[in-house]
Amino acid sequence: MKRPWWVRQLLWAVPLLLGVSGFVVWLLLLGNKGQGIADAVSLLVGTASLVVTLLGLQHSAVRKGAERPRKPLPRWVFAAVGVAVGAIAGAFFWFLVVKPDVPVTDLVDIGNGDRMADGEQASFRVPGLPPERRYLFFVPTLVNHDSVGDCVGAARLSVTLVRDGRKDAVREDLLPNREIRLDLDGTAREARVLIALAMPDPACVVDLDVTEAVLYN
Repeated sequence: MKRPWWVRQLLWAVPLLLGVSGFVVWLLLLGNKGQGIADAVSLLVGTASLVVTLLGLQHSAVRKGAERPRKPLPRWVFAAVGVAVGAIAGAFFWFLVVKPDVPVTDLVDIGNGDRMADGEQASFRVPGLPPERRYLFFVPTLVNHDSVGDCVGAARLSVTLVRDGRKDAVREDLLPNREIRLDLDGTAREARVLIALAMPDPACVVDLDVTEAVLYN
């Protein structure tokens, strides 16, 4: 018994969608930020739309050419083509268009971050000349030198992005140990981050460090 045309089309459509879906899940598990997640999901939506469009076009072609029988291709050909197209298109889209995240935690070198007191400022240069991605995600961490006192919990940070020597607006009252995201768009040479410390207790002394830093699109 001859199978309907749409059953035969599933031999390439299902492997394609499964391959792209698995690829998208892998991308999401990489921990990509913001726009990267949206791009990964849009890849799946775009592929599904393409499959629906192709099925519609093939259905029209089958109806017009129903009276002209032809020898069908082996089933494995459709499955292999579907998987190959999904893998190649997904890899091209992600690595050449979106680009994966770049962890740079080990490359961040903080200046004047040791034994900081109220009103002092530390800084670090964003890795890359210019940075490889548009956005920077980092987590500043404070460590109290004393065994007593609420130095870390009461502390607040002010962060200023400096792009090619030009300062952006100051972001004030930021909490330590929380992620901070900066837009590096327009940086032609170098980007630096200035971090000023504010503490209600002038006797507090803390160390500033960056526990995570990632460049992403």
